[in-house]
Amino acid sequence: MYENEQKIKVFRVTVKKILERLSVLKDCDVSNFKDLVIEQFDGYDYEGEEELIGFDLWPNLNNDGSYQLNIKIDHQHAYEFTLFVEVNNQKVTIKNVL
Repeated sequence: MYENEQKIKVFRVTVKKILERLSVLKDCDVSNFKDLVIEQFDGYDYEGEEELIGFDLWPNLNNDGSYQLNIKIDHQHAYEFTLFVEVNNQKVTIKNVL
């Protein structure tokens, strides 16, 4: 259709960007926290793999307290993120991400 079609450059989301995105999640409702975490990984992949794993190992977040939650792309060499969260009155705040 167009004689001079140009390729659209796709920018890959980096680990640094994922850390930034996750670190701003504050006072999130417990019921949609998992979905919010998944949204933060939009555009991130490891060697073409995008599926996140680790949610099945997360504890029940309905009780107030501090938790460490691990999440990663489903690839044996992918970086594993550790979310240090605090739950207070059914609200989740990410305190740190490693």
